Amino acid sequence: MSATEQSPTTTTTTTTTTSSPSSDIRDKFVFGNLEVKVKEVKGCQLHFLNVKCELAQKRTEVKTKPLANHTFFDVFSFRVTGSTSELEIEAWKKNFLFKDKMTGSVTIPINDLLHANGEAKWYPLSNKKPRSSRVKKENITSNNNNKDNASPSSPDEAQEKGEDEHHSADESPAEESSPTTGRPRSVSVPAKKIKAAPEVCLEIKFVLNEPPKEVLKGIILDGQWNSENNFGTLINNPHWIKCTQYLLTIKDEITPVTLKLRQPQGTDQRCSFFVINYDSFYNGSKKVVLDTTNDIKKVDNFICPIAATSVDCQIDLEPGQYCVIPYAESFAFSGTYKFNLDSEKLDNCEFYTLPKSQEQAWNEITVDGLWTTATNGGGDINILGWTKNPQYSFTLTKKSRACVLLSQDDNEKSVGFYVVKQLDAGKRAIEFRELVGKTESFKFVCSTGCTLTLDEGTYIVIPSTYDHGVEGAFHLTLFTDDKNATFQPLTDSFQEVEQVKGTWVGKSAGGSPNQPTFFNNPQFHLKVPASDKEEVIAVQLIQDSTIADEGIGFIVLSRDSHSEPLTAQDFQNEMVFTKTSNWEKRNDIVCRLHVKPESPREFTIIPSTFDSNVNRSFKLQVYSDVSISLDEIEQKEESSDSEQNDD
Repeated sequence: MSATEQSPTTTTTTTTTTSSPSSDIRDKFVFGNLEVKVKEVKGCQLHFLNVKCELAQKRTEVKTKPLANHTFFDVFSFRVTGSTSELEIEAWKKNFLFKDKMTGSVTIPINDLLHANGEAKWYPLSNKKPRSSRVKKENITSNNNNKDNASPSSPDEAQEKGEDEHHSADESPAEESSPTTGRPRSVSVPAKKIKAAPEVCLEIKFVLNEPPKEVLKGIILDGQWNSENNFGTLINNPHWIKCTQYLLTIKDEITPVTLKLRQPQGTDQRCSFFVINYDSFYNGSKKVVLDTTNDIKKVDNFICPIAATSVDCQIDLEPGQYCVIPYAESFAFSGTYKFNLDSEKLDNCEFYTLPKSQEQAWNEITVDGLWTTATNGGGDINILGWTKNPQYSFTLTKKSRACVLLSQDDNEKSVGFYVVKQLDAGKRAIEFRELVGKTESFKFVCSTGCTLTLDEGTYIVIPSTYDHGVEGAFHLTLFTDDKNATFQPLTDSFQEVEQVKGTWVGKSAGGSPNQPTFFNNPQFHLKVPASDKEEVIAVQLIQDSTIADEGIGFIVLSRDSHSEPLTAQDFQNEMVFTKTSNWEKRNDIVCRLHVKPESPREFTIIPSTFDSNVNRSFKLQVYSDVSISLDEIEQKEESSDSEQNDD
């Protein structure tokens, strides 16, 4: 089986009612129990012993005299919470006038005692000495003299010093003078007797705490984490959709369920899982779009799960479908686990891995993109800068369900996207029309998306940040049940673009064709070269107003001569070649001319506002794949006539 395929899951249902043996709740947090018997101490003057393990400290009986050898009959018990703990034995000598003095100690790691079975064993007691300070060479002699003349600071030190001097006098080599030469000669003495190292005899017994083996009941699914399906928590994580998902279905009534996530014994890996709402739109496929505000099912603290080596969750679920997503805390951790569902109404539940079969798995296509200052026009559709944004087209071969997901590696940019129907085959969108989907809003998130049900055809995805000019990388992913769908960057655009500027002001603000002054509007001459094939010409009218508070539109006329503006007296209905479908309150409006080989090649374009006397500037743009010309038709100069008055 390849790494990308999901490991097989097994579902079993057990009806056993045998309960696990009862145990002290505290034992669940205890690594083991330690019993220490102190038997004997040799070669170390002491009054008593301190025995410590973690935060517990216990003392043996206190002897009346600080002899070097003592016998004890003390037994101590400790609860050990972890294998990294240590057992410490300290020998102390009491001093009634000064502080007690530690004369030896030994530290034993619990890891070395895991197999201790109560056998007597001797452990060396080391004498801890304070770290000596550095002494300069020139002060060594004076310090030694001062040390010899200094008086002892305590009776114990005086006694020890006296013993040292006594030993040095007895054990130092004797010197005698030669009777002939008077020169001293050395006399051989017996070797110094080596004192035995101090040690303590202990009988240690360690019992590892093994809680009763848990018996899982209900539905049990086997799972596996690996580098292909373990990407951590769902929160602020654009890769969460690659995690393994389980579908939990509650059929017809509110049902209390218990979910348990278990790892093999000894696995020291923290884990947890999310319970989120599942939309029937996905039809048995993995959930793709996540709304962290509404989708996550709040179960106590489960809106932000706390990771542990094993996790339990009890919740009452209403009829519906839920997606359960387990994860390990360490990114790309490899390991196995068991996922258990149990309920008193188990017949009312279904629990299995998504997708249930490969036929229900959706087609997934991902493309990577980049925003730059030149290719990021922002997310405001009322400003034509949005056309600078990267555009991607996907084609569906049948009516299909689809999800588009936009993700970024961080959440520092407010991101979103629009999905529109492609109106110009193979070309980038120039008009924001026929919107079929979009993100709810622009958000500072790692991933955002939307679900769509679309007919056969080609659609364009326009991702952007809310602010224009922001740089950054992003990823677009298309999920669809159409196995033959395609998804790719869209870079082709019209080869020729011509633009002229105009103004509606005073008399030239004639209004729509409903107004008698319509032909007073500015008029433009469009010329298309002759061709033996059909040409598609896109004409776009843009008003210089970001609030789009005035309806705009235009008509395209075909006539014999375009040298002079058309007047109302000369207009005939047969001249209308095409026009905008309506006068709309938009920032821009587009109409497409389908010029066939037998069609006229010269046109008059008359743009206008819906109401007359609206003063505003505008731009007229024409897109084409052939060379075209666009010029304004000059208005005729009217001769000044004397005003005629009625008699």
